Amino acid sequence: MSRRLIAFVLTTSLLAGCRPVTTVGKLDARLTSAPNAQDLAALAQDARNAAQQATDPKDRVAYYRIAAVAAWHAGAPGKAAVLPISAAGAAACDALPAKDMTAPRDCSLIRLAAPLAVQDDLARDLITLQHQLPGTPGAKLPAADFARLQKLFTQFETQFDQVAAIRAGLAHLDVRPELTVGTDRRWLIIYCNAVKAWSLSGDVEDVPMAEFSDMAQRKKTMSERLEAHGVTNDCRTITATQTAGTDL
Repeated sequence: MSRRLIAFVLTTSLLAGCRPVTTVGKLDARLTSAPNAQDLAALAQDARNAAQQATDPKDRVAYYRIAAVAAWHAGAPGKAAVLPISAAGAAACDALPAKDMTAPRDCSLIRLAAPLAVQDDLARDLITLQHQLPGTPGAKLPAADFARLQKLFTQFETQFDQVAAIRAGLAHLDVRPELTVGTDRRWLIIYCNAVKAWSLSGDVEDVPMAEFSDMAQRKKTMSERLEAHGVTNDCRTITATQTAGTDL
């Protein structure tokens, strides 16, 4: 073997050792086949590590997309990771030559992961409160629960606004219609959970009517925004299992 060929083999071997040990395709396959939340949380960390090692900007964004979606889908085990992963992924998208237009699907999912993960976490809190409502007719929740429900409503409203902004950006990106449809579905789910928080707040002792009415007006504003963009505001189309979970 010539010296030149030996040098080439050594150089390529060293370079290979500096690359991520896995590929986007392999991690995507794990994303679609991960059987449980713990596996998804592990995948999120692996993809995050791969993103941090990636030298190609588009590969870095693809790894962050896998990491963000996996952390979101993991639910509680991924809760601590999803926001920092999404933030790092968004920064990677901003660093692309044409920003999100360079990797429209990856960047859109990275940006959606954070508010959708927060919404799912809030939905679990809401379900806990719903289960605390006594089953006897006319029974009420303690008056102290109103502040908790009011906070939940406001947090749902914040995620609603964030998804609305991302949804508006999809119109300027080359993404498949399925992504917009899925985003609209999640947007509706957030609204429906806000409605549930508002409705449940009416089942507490000594409801503060001024605050309750203020939430009702804000709920109406969200409903009108859905209608203005052609999205149904009928929460009867949302099943109980869809209010917290991942269908995007």
